[in-house]
Amino acid sequence: MKTLLRTAAVLAFLLTGIAAIAGEPYFCTSSGRKLYYERYKAGTSKVIQTTDVNVLSVRPEGKDRNVYYWMSVRKADGHEMYGGRLDLMAKIKSNGDVLTDFGGTIKCVVKNHFPNVKISSSGDWAVVPAEMKAGDTLPDAHCVVDVAGVQYTVDLTDRKVLRREKLTTSAGTFDCIVAREHRFENGPMHHNEIWTDTWYAPDIGYVRHDHYNKKLRLESSEILVREER
Repeated sequence: MKTLLRTAAVLAFLLTGIAAIAGEPYFCTSSGRKLYYERYKAGTSKVIQTTDVNVLSVRPEGKDRNVYYWMSVRKADGHEMYGGRLDLMAKIKSNGDVLTDFGGTIKCVVKNHFPNVKISSSGDWAVVPAEMKAGDTLPDAHCVVDVAGVQYTVDLTDRKVLRREKLTTSAGTFDCIVAREHRFENGPMHHNEIWTDTWYAPDIGYVRHDHYNKKLRLESSEILVREER
């Protein structure tokens, strides 16, 4: 359960995206688009994990849009993690703000592994405003996941826009905005604290995601390696 909650919390916010200053969200909004990532152990070229993201459809809801997509995460040996693919949804507001059901994403991961256990989630949707610049502070997010009466909480705090930066990967060169956040997880026999830096590009979402321990020591980096339209 400890590993599930930690990794699910990462997924929950990776796909939140940040809305672009020009109005185009830093989130993939094209039906049929596929994004492929590789995660490397810090300081090496060793692939320890792969992630595929597939946008299924984009549907209007009033003046907003709902993006339906799935994610599949595999270990380096090809073994699928999280009990199977994750079917997810994000909201793109008319002003470019991006919202994701933070607790619902964690619930989806846990449900894959424990399909017969009663699970519920409540709390904030992770929100990132449409217009940002270096030094801006982003809203905190808090969620509670109840697994058969046992509660686990995840808090995203100290969320800050660090800078704009061009980033080149095998998938291309991207004009990114870099955001940092602090995450704390708490529950019975489970306490975890980490920091993350994430590079976001318009109409893509995250291009790179760096994972640090609580002492800000880099542990891994996940990078977009290719995409299909």
